[in-house]
Amino acid sequence: MSDIREAVDRLYSKILDFVSYTFRTEKEVRDRACFYLRKISFPPDIDTPKVVEEIMSKLKASGDIDDESYTKRYIEGLLLSSKSKSSREAAMFLYKKGIPEAISSKYLDRLGGELEDKSLGALIEKKARSSKSLKDPAARNKLIRYLISKGYDSGRVRAEVDKIAPLK
Repeated sequence: MSDIREAVDRLYSKILDFVSYTFRTEKEVRDRACFYLRKISFPPDIDTPKVVEEIMSKLKASGDIDDESYTKRYIEGLLLSSKSKSSREAAMFLYKKGIPEAISSKYLDRLGGELEDKSLGALIEKKARSSKSLKDPAARNKLIRYLISKGYDSGRVRAEVDKIAPLK
């Protein structure tokens, strides 16, 4: 029995060390726990998913992992960041991190318009500086295609480009 408790404590210690570096999502922690389970030898009669669930409940209770606060911090960090990201890019990032759509959409809806406006304007200005002339229809279309490929809404992109560099 002490061997089992020792193995569980060692796994918990490794996961706690993994969580201590930066904020993590529940999916990241589960994936890392599965990775560590391959390295730590458990007796065959131990239910390893139950061990992982026990560790996850400890981490949730202590507040070390919380998907909602992770999402909130990520979106607020995007607002303060100088890097430009569309709401769609942010949603895809959160999806890959394992954040449920209900949580991510709640924060993206609340802050998405502000995030999109700030990042789209900054990205258009940056690209306009590097472009020779936005009066040229080919350069405008190239910029518009680039912005749409980054996940911005096409109507919004066209309107913003028209504000900065009208054709006439």
